[in-house]
Amino acid sequence: MTPSNTLAAIALLPLLLQRTHAILPTAAIDVILPDTNSPPITLLASQASFGAVLAEYSRRFREHDGDGNGAPGVGVLPAFPPENDPYLCNEAEGWADYRNHRDGNDGNRDGDDDDLNNNMNIDNRVNNAYPANGPYYQSALLVPRGQCSFERKALSAQRLGASAIIVYGSLSSRYSLRYANSTDDCQDASCDDAKTRTDGYYTNKDVIWPGDKYDYDCGFGRAWIPEEEMEGKLDFTKLPGGYDERNDAFLVGRGEGNLCVRYDASLDGSAGGGGSSTPFAKGCESQRCLVTGRNETFSGDGGLRYEGCCAWDLHVWLYSDNSIPATNEAVTIPTVYITMEEATLLLDVVRGANDSQSGDPVVLTMYQRYRPEYNFSAVMIWALGVFVAWIASYHSSVEYRRLGKALMAKREMDARMEGDEVGRGGDDRSQGVGSVGRRGRSRSPPSSSSVSSNERQIQQQPPQQGVEMGRSGSNISNTERGAGGEERVIYRAESSSSSSQPQYVEDPDSLELTASHAVGFIVMASTSLLVLFFFKIYSVVKIMYAFGCSGALAQIIIHPGLVHLFQRIKWDRPLRTIEWMTEEDATRAALHGGFKGHCLICLWQLIGPISAVDVAAMITSYGIGATWLYVAFMIPHPDTIAFYWIIQDIFGLCMCILFLQTIKLNAIKVGAILLIVAFFYDIFFVFVTPLLTKHGESIMVNVATSGGPPKADPAWCEKYPWDANCKGGDPLPMLFAIPRIGDYQGGSSLLGLGDIVLPGLLLSFASRFDEAKRLIGVVGGGSGTMRNNGCPDGAVGGGGMMKSSNPLCFLCCCCRGGYFGPVMVAYAIGLLMANAAVYIMEMGQPALLYLVPCCLGTVVYMGHKAGELNDLWEGPRVIRSADALMYGDMSIVCGEDDDEQEERDGNITDRREIDDRSHESRMSNEGSMKGGRSMQLA
Repeated sequence: MTPSNTLAAIALLPLLLQRTHAILPTAAIDVILPDTNSPPITLLASQASFGAVLAEYSRRFREHDGDGNGAPGVGVLPAFPPENDPYLCNEAEGWADYRNHRDGNDGNRDGDDDDLNNNMNIDNRVNNAYPANGPYYQSALLVPRGQCSFERKALSAQRLGASAIIVYGSLSSRYSLRYANSTDDCQDASCDDAKTRTDGYYTNKDVIWPGDKYDYDCGFGRAWIPEEEMEGKLDFTKLPGGYDERNDAFLVGRGEGNLCVRYDASLDGSAGGGGSSTPFAKGCESQRCLVTGRNETFSGDGGLRYEGCCAWDLHVWLYSDNSIPATNEAVTIPTVYITMEEATLLLDVVRGANDSQSGDPVVLTMYQRYRPEYNFSAVMIWALGVFVAWIASYHSSVEYRRLGKALMAKREMDARMEGDEVGRGGDDRSQGVGSVGRRGRSRSPPSSSSVSSNERQIQQQPPQQGVEMGRSGSNISNTERGAGGEERVIYRAESSSSSSQPQYVEDPDSLELTASHAVGFIVMASTSLLVLFFFKIYSVVKIMYAFGCSGALAQIIIHPGLVHLFQRIKWDRPLRTIEWMTEEDATRAALHGGFKGHCLICLWQLIGPISAVDVAAMITSYGIGATWLYVAFMIPHPDTIAFYWIIQDIFGLCMCILFLQTIKLNAIKVGAILLIVAFFYDIFFVFVTPLLTKHGESIMVNVATSGGPPKADPAWCEKYPWDANCKGGDPLPMLFAIPRIGDYQGGSSLLGLGDIVLPGLLLSFASRFDEAKRLIGVVGGGSGTMRNNGCPDGAVGGGGMMKSSNPLCFLCCCCRGGYFGPVMVAYAIGLLMANAAVYIMEMGQPALLYLVPCCLGTVVYMGHKAGELNDLWEGPRVIRSADALMYGDMSIVCGEDDDEQEERDGNITDRREIDDRSHESRMSNEGSMKGGRSMQLA
């Protein structure tokens, strides 16, 4: 993908921004209509923590056999509880005993002789289907919520012979009466003994009204219902439960029939309790109104009005009832809960089928919702991690690669020019290092006296490994052969004392990692982890991450993408430097002194020369960062939003590339110290800290999830995600995240940035080592083709390709690719092992536990097989020579004497000419963006 295509993709991401809600339902109910040609209606349900587990998704079509055996809840018929026990709570109140109902006992303790079946408002076709096992055999009881616990209802349904129970939400379940209290308003003498729920006189004073925030929220819609409407149409004292089901006709819907819509407080704020800014019809998602019991005097006519507010209609967890005696039998039938909206649909279908003349009943199939056992997001996060590690490590050696290509291009150009001269009868020109000398300049081969005795000794050693026409290894030299057949030392990686080592010249924009840096890095990481664990300053981390990654995004993607775009449309004006002030003007203003002069010189030093594309890149990248930060702080659980996690992954990609581009590892001794210490660091904070913390928490997991999961009930957090007890559980942004695909419970597959950049240092080292050898080989006159003697039993086949008889050779080196390819394969294998361990152990894993042995072990093994381990351990001279070629003294690369000084000066002059031309081209193409790396190309 080109940079311009990447920019286009990023521009479309805000269209993906959408909000999702917490998900509680873990079960589903397929309502199969009598008309078999119609598709089933699927309802979502939350499953109880007690009773039988519903059938798995794959068994949802399994029907019952003759003995009734089969998956629980599959192929059941809907039925209603007895008419005299609509809430199925008589047994819980001691009014009935359903344990012996199959023996002819009606279950009632009041001496009523009516048969139980006559008191059951169920579909008679159920009895016709299963007449030998009672009226509730293979049926699912539809029971409204309220009056007693969920488990009490399930136990009564089980004793009645039902195969399942579906508890549904209703407005009536939010009201009840104080049965133990008689009211003073009763004037009849019989009211003095009103202590039960079957007799006595009750008024609204005896009603237990719904609870604010738990049952309703006036912020989503409020109404003030006049007293005459309240008394004429609504009844909350009807026995036995108090709430009259006929109230639903006046409290449900978005039309004027709903009293809360008709008397919407947002349309009339004259009531004493105040109005509402949210219209009830638009703000109330449930379309249901709960009368709260609160009343106020209407200021217009002095009449009394009752408050009605928007009812919550969410799935709830069905907890067990600890008050049930342990001597009772356990609930063995599945129990689920559906919302009021879903219940309305189900009840309408069932009652409509009962009234029809088709003779076919409605069939219900209850099952667990589908969840993939192995989610594809785990494969995607693995592939993303491998890709990011590869692109970041590969990009870290881009300077060597560009210089090598430039030298090869110049060599080809010189060869064509010399060929033309030969065709015209000109003299032959020598090839070798002279290929990077002055154009058309003849070069005589060096005399034997010009080659030092040390070089001649090395030239006589048999070659072992390296690049074509330029080999490298411990005690191995890179040479070139002049026209006279003499060899000249280009690179020598022999062991020598520190006094003989040349001074290392490094990239001024990079930092070489040392052993002290490695130890300090782990100390700082541990300190930061403990600070976050104890002080919970996760917001600070998000802010710092957003601004830091915005700069990386500008430098890695936005700025190069804009430059590429403007070049494609051939518009170079934005690439020109804005002459807002020259350095001379700023210096002159500073010399004059004063506040203005100091500000100007500081501004110049901070910004320097800048172009329009630089400004556009900064505005775009920091605008994306600010939008991402807004989503992070203003939307609960932002990791469920596509815009958020996609931008977060792009941020992580840019940060990894910039990190490995800036931090350089030049010896595996330092890498071994860093990775081994990080190896134990990861293990300690994941597996050991639970043994040391007060609540057995893993510090790493706690910090990674922003303090652990929410402390409040999930149903409460779905209503009020901003509550302090609902915060937590969201992963910190310093990682890659891909949401689980096809999983209704949500969640994400995660990979920390540290699991990429720490092994990435070793991958970057391998990439730079390979490219440095290719570069030195090109300087020596070779083609830069890599050969690896990690497969010493191989033989050179046709085309010069080395082939090996080792069957595992394709895993380690393929006998031609150097170190980077094998170490990259080892990283992919280690990350795959970490992902597999997550599924096997069903818990998060420290990825470095698997990555460090794979990556570090591969480098050590290959270095040992190639005879380069000592050189790799202390720091390969070839990398220092390549850096010297890029940034420093050519004498480090070429061991020349004074007789060759003039020749070298000519080569350096030509190289600088190439640098100047490349630099001018780069400046015109990329501008002078602040913080950019100066990539000098030869």
